[in-house]
Amino acid sequence: MSKLEEGKKLFETQKFEEALPLFTAFLVENNNHGDALFFRGLCYRKVGKFQDSINDLSLLINRLPEEADLYSERGVSYYHLKNYISALADMDKAVALQPENPYRYSSRAYIKAYTDIDGAIADYEKATILDPKDEIAYNNLGLLLEKRGKIKDAQDKFKKSNDIIGYDPNKRNPEQNSVEVDGVDTETMKNVDDRIDKAKLSAENENSTETNPKESIGKVMLDVFRDKETRKEYLSFLKRIFKK
Repeated sequence: MSKLEEGKKLFETQKFEEALPLFTAFLVENNNHGDALFFRGLCYRKVGKFQDSINDLSLLINRLPEEADLYSERGVSYYHLKNYISALADMDKAVALQPENPYRYSSRAYIKAYTDIDGAIADYEKATILDPKDEIAYNNLGLLLEKRGKIKDAQDKFKKSNDIIGYDPNKRNPEQNSVEVDGVDTETMKNVDDRIDKAKLSAENENSTETNPKESIGKVMLDVFRDKETRKEYLSFLKRIFKK
């Protein structure tokens, strides 16, 4: 098995620190190899080396300037450096390349939420039009509408998000102040991020707000920068908490 394939297998099991030297060694022998650069760029981001991630993805973009995924991934790395101008420029390019892809709009909206709430609202609305089953877009749209004081509209979006994942806040036992989810104490839900970490998931948006068991999950900005399966696990985790 080549170092590239070994690195990919480690990447799949989230062993990013172990995968990095394998990708680097492969690149020494295979200069500027596309797959190796891509996976190393993602690994760098996973371990917090955001500028290195940007450097690798930029090399690929120079060779493949029409690949929307590359701009989107580099935009996420810029986002982690809080370089929102560059992040949005990359997300704009990804939208231009794939204007019918709802994920492009929700990704851009997630970043716009820091600098342009109205623009973020417009992008999330577009995402829900293109994908009416995108529970995360509805959820985050509701949160931004709430910030704009549009409480009724926000609650409508929260309800749509809850309906998609099957969560009914009216069915929750208000007397139940503590439950165990996979061995995790959910007594107050004030440490949502910690519990998600224990499930190998986390909410990475600094706009996340503390909440308690009686509140909607719409009070937490949900991360769009996750693969589809991880997002399902994340929502399932939250759903189990709130249904108990």
